[in-house]
Amino acid sequence: MSLRFKILLMLFATLSIYGLMDYTVHRLFVLPTFLNQERTRIEEHIDHTMQILSFELLGLDRLCRDWASWDDSYTFMQKHGQDKDYIKSNLVPATFEYNSLDLICFLDNDNHIVWKGTSDKYIGSNQEDFLQPFSPLLKVSDNNSGFIMTDKGPIILASRPISDSDEAAPYIGFLVMGRLLVDSPIMALNRHLHGSVEFIQPKTNDLISDKNLEFLTLREDPVILPLGNTLHTFKMVRDINHLPAFIVHMQTDRTNVVHGLETISYDAFSNVFSGFITIGIFVLFLRRNVIKPISKLTRHVNSINTAEDLLTVPLKTPSDDEIGVLWQGFNQMVHRLQRDRLRRLAAEEALRSNEKRIHAILDTAPDGIITVDQNGTIESLNLAAAKMFGYDSEELVGKSISKLAQDEHSGRLLQTIKKYPETSHYKCFDSGCEMAGRKIEGEFIPVHMRASSVQIGSDTLFVWIVRDISELKAMHDEIAHSKRLAAIGEMGASIAHEIRNPLAGIGGAAQMLLKSVKDNPRQVAILNEIIILVFRIENTVNQMLDYARAWTPNQALITPMQLLKEVATEAETMENFKQISFKFSGDDSIAIPLDEDLIRQVLWNLFKNSAEAMPDGGELSCHVQATQNELIVSIQDHGMGMDDETIKKLFTPFFTTKIYGTGLGLPICQRIIEAHKGSIAIHSALGEGTTISLRFPFNAQPRQIEDVQ
Repeated sequence: MSLRFKILLMLFATLSIYGLMDYTVHRLFVLPTFLNQERTRIEEHIDHTMQILSFELLGLDRLCRDWASWDDSYTFMQKHGQDKDYIKSNLVPATFEYNSLDLICFLDNDNHIVWKGTSDKYIGSNQEDFLQPFSPLLKVSDNNSGFIMTDKGPIILASRPISDSDEAAPYIGFLVMGRLLVDSPIMALNRHLHGSVEFIQPKTNDLISDKNLEFLTLREDPVILPLGNTLHTFKMVRDINHLPAFIVHMQTDRTNVVHGLETISYDAFSNVFSGFITIGIFVLFLRRNVIKPISKLTRHVNSINTAEDLLTVPLKTPSDDEIGVLWQGFNQMVHRLQRDRLRRLAAEEALRSNEKRIHAILDTAPDGIITVDQNGTIESLNLAAAKMFGYDSEELVGKSISKLAQDEHSGRLLQTIKKYPETSHYKCFDSGCEMAGRKIEGEFIPVHMRASSVQIGSDTLFVWIVRDISELKAMHDEIAHSKRLAAIGEMGASIAHEIRNPLAGIGGAAQMLLKSVKDNPRQVAILNEIIILVFRIENTVNQMLDYARAWTPNQALITPMQLLKEVATEAETMENFKQISFKFSGDDSIAIPLDEDLIRQVLWNLFKNSAEAMPDGGELSCHVQATQNELIVSIQDHGMGMDDETIKKLFTPFFTTKIYGTGLGLPICQRIIEAHKGSIAIHSALGEGTTISLRFPFNAQPRQIEDVQ
């Protein structure tokens, strides 16, 4: 981004902020002030209007009270309205006109009309529910006055009980007076408010929506609606029954307010426009005196950047101001940098050459080499170390060396480094130590680590030589295991030879005795038990001899699927296979060279184990699958399954989970499969069943039965 664009962007941002602030001030402070003043004035007008209506109501109430406590009125009611002189003197049209009355009504205590008179404006009105007995006007109280909406318009009503001037005589009836709000009060309001006031029915129209009508009905607050240059105000007035009587509709001219709002908007626009003009003048001045010289300096810097030899840069200064001084100082600095650069390039070239030589030596080392600082942070490592733990070299630089150790070793490893030289006598700094390393995928491998320290200035750097001893430990374990199995085999063969002949003698003797004690059931049972136990011992001896023998398969081309089905057919005739169902899947045409008798023995042993794992019956699945280099025969049951600890011991001679088992069945199966240069694997989980996989290698593509025939 160029300097010119940055300056323009900065000025535009400044002007935008100024305009936004100016608009915000006018919008949040000035405009609301105008609107608040307008609302305050309208609220004062509506309050004044309600005061005038209250004043009218109060005046009518006083007039009604004067008449009701007049002795002549009391006498008039005593004569049941038959006093013609009273009527001629007081109840004439002039009385209605002089007092601005539109209704005068005398009622007795039974709420029967004794005399009623109306003005010309009120003649013909039929809405006089307020004269019914249930009306609040016809009850004795301190304030019997209010508003009623009639078909002639809203009317003010006042009611007083009729008594004598001392108000000591008993009430003899009620006097009701009414005044329509259609003339003088409205004219007075219009003159005072410089607008218009009218009284309308409490129902929706073009200005009052259902929502506004509901608001007026439920609340005492007015509704103010600005429409153009006119402000419409609505206020609900309730009748003597506290129900909506009529709505006071006030229209007020708001031309001055609208003009004021427009003036404020013009003012804000003029401020922003003036700001643009001011900034434009400022930009012209800035361009001539700042931007142009800086642009020249920028081009000069670019020419230096692209020059092949900085010594050829011209030293001419375009001006004598601060930018010119900066120009000259920059040129001198460039020449000094050129001399320093040549020296640095020579030193860097020598350093790179040495680093390449060192890295080449380290990367060709077979063992991992890791350098670590005093905090245990890895600074560098060779390719062998990164490959050993499955990382790229860059991934481990800057990480803690504890990331490469098992959790139980990582803390001790860091303490050994951080507390050096107190820990210099540790085995890791002498002959080396063995611990579990952690690869990137979380797998643990045994490693041998040996450390040495080197002092670089005030810092101590540790160099760790790491060697993966997985293969060495596996080879050691395999040799130890082979020796142990060989010893067990030799011992089993020796024991078998020593006890085989005595067993035959014991069995023969028991059978001879059995013939001579047929009449003694207890002795027959004991001899039968001896014969069974001798048979079991002889079976164990035979299995020990089988395990110790050297298996040499007599291989011939067979079909594994066909052999599986034959063994399954034989098994289905046995009692413990009655509830077992067999399921076969895979390729049934593949043939490979195997010893049929030995493989049959293996399959029979595996079927028997699977059936015993499903005492309640179930399905036994057999699957044959061929890959490019091997044939896989899988046998899966849905029995109780085994845990990992049991699986590890399954091929150990004499280990068994059965009550009468010898622990030699699976080891013999393993010896037979290994004699075919194959392998056997067991996958199981508690409650999920067991899968046994037999893998046989191929030297070529699998052959089909048709090819053999």
